[in-house]
Amino acid sequence: MLTKTPLGVLCDITGVLKNSVEGQDKAIKRSLEAYERLKKSGIPVILCTNESCCSIGCLADNLRNIGYNVTSRDIISPISVITQVIQDNHYKPYVLVNDRVSPEFDQFEQGKPDVVIIGDAEEKFTYESLNETFKLLIDGKRKFYCLGRSKFYHASGELKLDLGCFVAGLEYSTQREAECIGKPNSSFFKMAAARLGLECSDVVMIGDDIDSDVGGAMNAGCQGILVRTGKFRESDSNHPTVKPTLIVEDFSQAVDVITEAFRRASL
Repeated sequence: MLTKTPLGVLCDITGVLKNSVEGQDKAIKRSLEAYERLKKSGIPVILCTNESCCSIGCLADNLRNIGYNVTSRDIISPISVITQVIQDNHYKPYVLVNDRVSPEFDQFEQGKPDVVIIGDAEEKFTYESLNETFKLLIDGKRKFYCLGRSKFYHASGELKLDLGCFVAGLEYSTQREAECIGKPNSSFFKMAAARLGLECSDVVMIGDDIDSDVGGAMNAGCQGILVRTGKFRESDSNHPTVKPTLIVEDFSQAVDVITEAFRRASL
């Protein structure tokens, strides 16, 4: 049961609204209808994702292509946050990211970098690229950001290695701690809730990642709903430290619970 009627919803994308099947995005069963139902209920929602392989515009386009009625304004991601951080601080970034998102950083001067940013670079995670990143960090003079810390993600019917291990390796080798822009960092959930004009205590997070989605959100003060889709594993039901507010079958059931709580509170 929810401990409090939420006034807003934060929702992960991959593993909750869609999955990647053989390289193609597919809406998860019942999620399209449930998303429309949630929007029509009047409960505000922000899609809160750690995806750092493409821009928010690209994410919105991909979701619209599979039937979701979303715009860029409905999404918060590490890419949107870190580009604002660079702009606000006049940083000259060195970025290790996927080729699909690197154009997002073309607007910034990158000679003689004073900040190092690592995202989900996928095939660009090579010895050469990681060693170059290491050399820029080892002297301790540059700010170090990572765009998430997830252990793995679900795509094409299997689990795949995510950003977290590469960040951990660089932290170990340089004795530096990266500042995380994205889940599970509490500040990311606070920014997402603020986009709705709410505090974390007023919102619920729906996700398939017991650590980054649910654990991170609950540490920030949100309620957390874990769905049994995407990267969910049965062992997540008995996680040693993260105890979700609720575990449900899918996004549709999460929406049922939230909208019913909202309806009862409105009586």
